[in-house]
Amino acid sequence: MSNKKAPKNNTNLKRALWVALVLFAIALTGLWTFEPEIIDIEKPVEPTGDVTTQVRIPLRKNVEQQSVINSSETATATATEGEQEQETDSTTPVIKKVTEDTVVQPTFITDLSHLIVTSYHPKGSHPAASKESKLLLDAKRINIHYGIEMTGLSWSGDDLAIGRQSVMRYALRPSMINALYALYKQRFVDAINTELNTIARSFNGIERTLTPEEQNAFYALTAKQLRATAGVLKSCAKVNSAMADIAVWLQAERDVLAANQRFQVALHDYQVSKEMHATQSVTDAAEAKMKAEGEAYEKAIRDREAYKAALANMIRKYKWTKNQDDETNLYIASWVFRRSKDLSNPKEVMMTIQDRLLDLANTMDSQVSL
Repeated sequence: MSNKKAPKNNTNLKRALWVALVLFAIALTGLWTFEPEIIDIEKPVEPTGDVTTQVRIPLRKNVEQQSVINSSETATATATEGEQEQETDSTTPVIKKVTEDTVVQPTFITDLSHLIVTSYHPKGSHPAASKESKLLLDAKRINIHYGIEMTGLSWSGDDLAIGRQSVMRYALRPSMINALYALYKQRFVDAINTELNTIARSFNGIERTLTPEEQNAFYALTAKQLRATAGVLKSCAKVNSAMADIAVWLQAERDVLAANQRFQVALHDYQVSKEMHATQSVTDAAEAKMKAEGEAYEKAIRDREAYKAALANMIRKYKWTKNQDDETNLYIASWVFRRSKDLSNPKEVMMTIQDRLLDLANTMDSQVSL
């Protein structure tokens, strides 16, 4: 009996195996054909600004479509980040524009403009301006004015000399010179124009404001003086021996003062010996010393004048300096020498000032046509 039942079992086993293979094939076909449904129902997540993690099913087809979706998401995310940065920037404190300096204050500009304009006298309004308009202002007067008053210049302490030196050290740097000039240039020009429009001068006993022609003469004179000063600064910066030459001249000035003092003492001693009826030998000795000191004094004066003339001639070789008298040019040179002692880069500082003075002179020229 066992031999007849065996074929039946084999047949059933084959049939079951065939059914299993058919079912497996159907399952694979379903998975393959289900892919388009995944693409249809998949939608990109709209960015909300929050951090989002997306899990995707890898797809075998439509790689280009997937790249477009990813690019779109990247662009959207970048735009969102940009909006967030803008929002962050909007909360950043805004730096206010600087309108004035704490050391060189606006009152310095208004005071300087007032000093310059009030020093101007149109033709016929002042004895010194009988033949032509005059600007009765020079570097020495300006230096003395601010060396004593220091109007609009802030400093601390009780020592005026130290305060003046601290202001100079603060302001006389190329970067600071340019910054202050940029900050105050237009304010200075506006202050000049205001002063010119309000100042009155007396002409033959009749007081009146200035005519446009008289205002133009002011601008021309101011530009001329600015350029002359710039020329002196340039000569001091460009000539290698300038500081040494100025030092020799200033020492000669001191030598004259010292020689004069010795002569005065010798003269006094001689006069006393005469009045006190001293012995002839004492009187003769006093007289001989007086004459010797007198000759030394005269020699000191000659030496000083020689050094002074040489320095003045050196300065006059530079453009515009001839438009200013030698005394003013030499005073400016002495100012440069004194200031240079406190500067590590005096030539650069002087050339920076020169550039700004020339620019201001051009600005004064441009006011004539307005």
